[in-house]
Amino acid sequence: MNGSTLFGGTVLTCEDSSVIENGAVVIDGEKIAWVGQTAALPESYRSEKYTQTDVSGMTVMPGLVDAHMHISFGEAASEEELSIYTPAEYRAIRAAVDAEKVLLRGITSSCDPGGPNQLGVAVRDARNAGLIQGPRMAAAGRQITSQQGIGDNFPAWIGVPPSSMGVMVRNNGEIIQEIRDQVKTGVDLIKLAGSGHSSDEYAAFRLEEIKLAADESHRLSRPITIHARSRQSVRYAAEAGMDWIMHASFMDQPTLDIVLEKQIPICPAMTLLVNILEADDIGISDLPKGVRRHAEKERDAAIAILSKFHQSGGTLICGSETGFAMTPYGEWHTREMELFVKHLGLSPIEALLCMTRNSAFTLPNLREEIGTLTSGKYADLLVVDGAPHKNIEVLHDPSNIKVIMQSGKTITPWRPIDQKRTRLGFEKVKLYTRRTLKRT
Repeated sequence: MNGSTLFGGTVLTCEDSSVIENGAVVIDGEKIAWVGQTAALPESYRSEKYTQTDVSGMTVMPGLVDAHMHISFGEAASEEELSIYTPAEYRAIRAAVDAEKVLLRGITSSCDPGGPNQLGVAVRDARNAGLIQGPRMAAAGRQITSQQGIGDNFPAWIGVPPSSMGVMVRNNGEIIQEIRDQVKTGVDLIKLAGSGHSSDEYAAFRLEEIKLAADESHRLSRPITIHARSRQSVRYAAEAGMDWIMHASFMDQPTLDIVLEKQIPICPAMTLLVNILEADDIGISDLPKGVRRHAEKERDAAIAILSKFHQSGGTLICGSETGFAMTPYGEWHTREMELFVKHLGLSPIEALLCMTRNSAFTLPNLREEIGTLTSGKYADLLVVDGAPHKNIEVLHDPSNIKVIMQSGKTITPWRPIDQKRTRLGFEKVKLYTRRTLKRT
C-alpha cells in the first residue's frame, strides 16, 4: 500500500472557514497528497494501492495544536510542588507519560513555553527520536524573570531555586547570557516573564530590557514570547516586537491598536483562570477573598478587551495552560475554543482555526508543515463523530474522536489509557497538619 484515502465525510481543511461536504483526504506516507470533494478524487487514489476508508457521517479535520502547554509541570497544585520537591529525573519520566495523554486527546502538536530542568526540550527530543509518543513540540527553557515576574515566586530570602520554572536575571548582561545559554541547549523559542501574579499595572522589566531580549532572540533566529497580563507589560511587549503575547488580560485600547498594527497574535490561555474560579465555586479550592476578586477582575477585563481584539481583526491562538492541577493532561485542551465562542464572540469554525492554523505559528520549525489539511503538509488529522464546526463541545468528549493520525499513522496507546498514577510524597507540599492541635 502507498497510503490511504478517507472519503465521504465532511472535511475541514482549516486553511479558512470553508467546509467540504462529501470530501476526501488522501495520505501518502507521512504527508497529505490530496484534499477535495470525493466526486473529484483522481482515479489513481481510488486504486488498491490506497486503503479506502469510508468516513461518511464523520468530520475530518487537522490535529489540534495546543499553543500553551507545560509538559514538565506534573499537574502541580502549588508553587512548591512545581518548583522544589520533585527530582528532575522523576519529572522527566513523568513528563514522557503525560505527553502520550495529550496526544490521545487529539493534540498532535504543542508549544511548551517554559519549565524547569530543560524538560520540554528533552521530551521534544525523545518524541522526535521515537522513544515516546506525544505531540510534536516546540519548547522553551526556563522563563526569564526579574524579581517582579512570574518566575520569581518565593520570598526574597529563598530566591529562585535551580529547579524552578524561572531563571533570575539582574542586568542586561545576564539577559543576553541567559538567552545565549538557552539557545545553545536547543530551545525553539525564548520565554520572558513580563509580569507577575498580583499587579494589573506594571511590567516586570523596563521597556529597554524587553527590547534587548527581543533583539538578542531574533539575532539568534529564535522567536520570543512573553507572559504579559498587566497593562504596562502588554504595552512594552507590543512596542518591543514580541512574536506573540500570552494573556494580555489588562491590555488597554492604545496598546490594542499597536498590537493590531504590528499583527502580533495573542494567546489568552483563559482556561486556567476560568477553571480556578469554577473550582473555588464548587469547593475544590479555597481562594482567599482578595485572590478571588483579582481573578474575577482579570477574567472580566480579558473578556472585554479580547472581544474587541477579535472584532478588530486580531489573530487569536489557543492554549490551554495544561500542566496544573486545575488543567490536568488530557482533560481541558479544547476548552479554550469553547471560551472563545462563549465569551469572545467567535463562531465555532473561527475557534477551530485558532487551535489549528493560527496555533501552528507557535512551532517555528514546523509552522509551514502543520495546522491545516493541505497537500504537502504532515498528515496529522482527526476523524470526529460530530460537527465541531457547528458545535465546538463535540471535541470535549474523547469518545467522539474516532481516529487520531500523526504523520499518516493511526495513534494507539502505548500504555493502558485508564491507568491511574500514584502521587508520591515528594510531589506534594510538605504538610505537617491540616489543623492546629489545641487542648480544648
